[in-house]
Amino acid sequence: MATAAPGGMDLKSLIHSMNPTLNQEPFVWITLARTDPRLAPFLSQKLQHVEVLVQESEGYTFVVTKTLADQENYEYVFPCRRITLNVHSSLEAVGFMAAIATRLARIGTGSNPVSGYHHDHLFVAVGKEDVVMGELRKMAEEQT
Repeated sequence: MATAAPGGMDLKSLIHSMNPTLNQEPFVWITLARTDPRLAPFLSQKLQHVEVLVQESEGYTFVVTKTLADQENYEYVFPCRRITLNVHSSLEAVGFMAAIATRLARIGTGSNPVSGYHHDHLFVAVGKEDVVMGELRKMAEEQT
């Protein structure tokens, strides 16, 4: 039975309260085709280490720690850091991630946003995390 998604909906309040935190661990993106013989062992043995899992027609995309990818000798792209927005936004909130993406685009920085049940997360390229954290803090202060 579906119920209304919990969490905040007011854009100004969400931005003001986002309280971003930077995870110290670097992450990377790997992909395994459905036919890759490493897929089944990965799903059964490494799933607990996956930050994000996206199933696509071509296979699976995983966001994992760079340490794990290096240990397992997986090819990867986009070394990044995760910034968690510590406000519980509704999955139905309108414009929250769009406002952040637009603001970051203005300063020439992209991100890969991922929304979880409780929080939104931004994966930003290694080396851009301090700039993004500063910009997010400015955004929050401007909502006062």
